[in-house]
Amino acid sequence: MKYAYTILALLFSLTYTAARAQGDTTITFYDYWWKKCDKDVSHYYRIKYKDGNWWHTRDYYIQQNILQKEVTYSDDSLQVKQGMTYYFHPNGQLQKKVRYLDDKTEGMVKEYNADGRLIDSGLYKHGIPYKTRIKWDDNGNVIFKGVYDEAGYGVGDETEYFDDGKLSSHGITREGFKRDSIWTFYTHEGVVSCQDLYDNGSRVGRMCYDKNGTLYTGTCEDQPAQPVEKSETINNRFIQRYSDIKESNYKIDQNTGGIGAGTVDANFKFKKGTYIVLKVYVDDKGKMTNIEVVHKVYPQVDRMVADIFSNISKFKPATNGNRPVKASFEWPIPLDQL
Repeated sequence: MKYAYTILALLFSLTYTAARAQGDTTITFYDYWWKKCDKDVSHYYRIKYKDGNWWHTRDYYIQQNILQKEVTYSDDSLQVKQGMTYYFHPNGQLQKKVRYLDDKTEGMVKEYNADGRLIDSGLYKHGIPYKTRIKWDDNGNVIFKGVYDEAGYGVGDETEYFDDGKLSSHGITREGFKRDSIWTFYTHEGVVSCQDLYDNGSRVGRMCYDKNGTLYTGTCEDQPAQPVEKSETINNRFIQRYSDIKESNYKIDQNTGGIGAGTVDANFKFKKGTYIVLKVYVDDKGKMTNIEVVHKVYPQVDRMVADIFSNISKFKPATNGNRPVKASFEWPIPLDQL
């Protein structure tokens, strides 16, 4: 553990020294939600420095010490982005590259998944898409296509597709890239499930249809994926199962090392502010298809928490356009309260 922290301290020192040579420098630590916090419970750290008339930030995933984002600004309050900005996945793969002009997206924007596959590509002018934008899922299927005027006014036509190529939704945009008129959503069987009425970018009405395509009165607002049980019930069950494991012979191996090991001792007592964040993937039937620890504490603890959570609840699928859809949600667990 001491060895791991020594390496991290050295990396901080080298990065800080390199940035310091270019101007005034500060280092700030942030939690998973980009709120300032102590180093021991942070998810990111930021190096901010000035080079000539420009301010630069380099944000890092602290647990991997991998660059998360690199941005140039024209102001010290970091409000106006200028030039190329690069985003990276925790595994180091390029996530997105964007060029900004006075804080507005300009030119070609491309986004990639963690495996390096292109999932989004489009042209922008003054922050508004023009010509064509296309999105793909992780398997390379086209799931979105937008066609816009070539002058960059944002007047266009947008279509979404299911992963097998069937029509999912369609609508138009008016000048200023604002949704307008009727946007229609379809079930996988091709039946209209919902129609949204837009006026100058604002939704002013929604019409809901049953599985046979018959209009009905009532609401059908979009909902996120969520557990069937109440949060309090899930948390109480989690605490009980966690306590059972903690009281067993299972102990943390302090010699294993790793970033975050300083937040927990050999008897599972956590430092104040320690938390884990799980990302839960749920399909359109309400079945959990994957669970990922997106903010880690310690390998043994991470695996244990994910295993406990994956067996304690059923889920309601997310809905969009009055249809169940696959989606994901994040579930933070404050370990210092256990």
